[in-house]
Amino acid sequence: MTGLKKNLGFTRLARGVAAALLVTQVTACGTLLYPERRGQTNGQIDIGVAALDAIGLLFFFVPGVVAFGVDFVTGAIYLPGGGMASLTEDELNTIKNGSDSIDVEKFKTVMAQRNDIELPKDIYTDQLNVVAMSSPQSLKTAMSLNDQRVAVSSAY
Repeated sequence: MTGLKKNLGFTRLARGVAAALLVTQVTACGTLLYPERRGQTNGQIDIGVAALDAIGLLFFFVPGVVAFGVDFVTGAIYLPGGGMASLTEDELNTIKNGSDSIDVEKFKTVMAQRNDIELPKDIYTDQLNVVAMSSPQSLKTAMSLNDQRVAVSSAY
C-alpha cells in the first residue's frame, strides 16, 4: 500500500511537470502571443519572444527549434513598427506652410484620411519642420535605416 501511494505521488509530480512544460511550449511561441505581428518580413527581434523560444529550446530541442522556426517564418518574432510611408505631391502641396515648415492642422487632416500610418498624438503639438533629402543615402543617414528599408521606401 505504501508503494502505491509513492507511485501516485510520482505520477502527480510527473503530470505537473508535463503540464508546466506544455504551458511553456505553448506560450513560448510569438505567433500565439502576438498574432497581429504575423506577416512582418524583417525588423528588430523581440527579445521577450526570443527568450521564451530559447527556454523551449532548453527544455526540448525539437519543440524549441519549431517555435523559433514558426516565429521567424510568420514574422511574429519581430517587433512591430519601423514602417515608412510617404506623401503624394498633392498631399505635400496641401500641407506646406512656406518652404521649410508645414501647417499642423492641414497635416492632421491629411493624416486622418490615410490608414497606412498612425502617428502619436503628441507629435501634432509642435511646429513640424520639412527637411529635403537629396538622396536615399541622406535619408538612410538621417533616420538610421538599413539599405533594405531605404530600397523599399524609395520604391513607392
